[in-house]
Amino acid sequence: MEFLRTHSVRIVAALAALTPLLVARWPGIDWYALAAVAAALLGAGEVAQRVENTKTNEALHQTSPLDELAAIHVQIAECEKGHRPLA
Repeated sequence: MEFLRTHSVRIVAALAALTPLLVARWPGIDWYALAAVAAALLGAGEVAQRVENTKTNEALHQTSPLDELAAIHVQIAECEKGHRPLA
């Protein structure tokens, strides 16, 4: 399941790219089946987008180690400015 979560957009893109090839290879393909595949790809694309949005939101709500380093840097700068020892 982790594979699908990690590569969902790539999988949907590959399937979407293969659909026109199927039509070119088998021109007598049933149009109802093709419409069903297109609808499934649209639905899968929506799901993939929501997965990516979830991953982005999770990443945005994590504390960055750079934030902690910036706070330490501010502390050091204040200490150097006031010539007082670190707390």
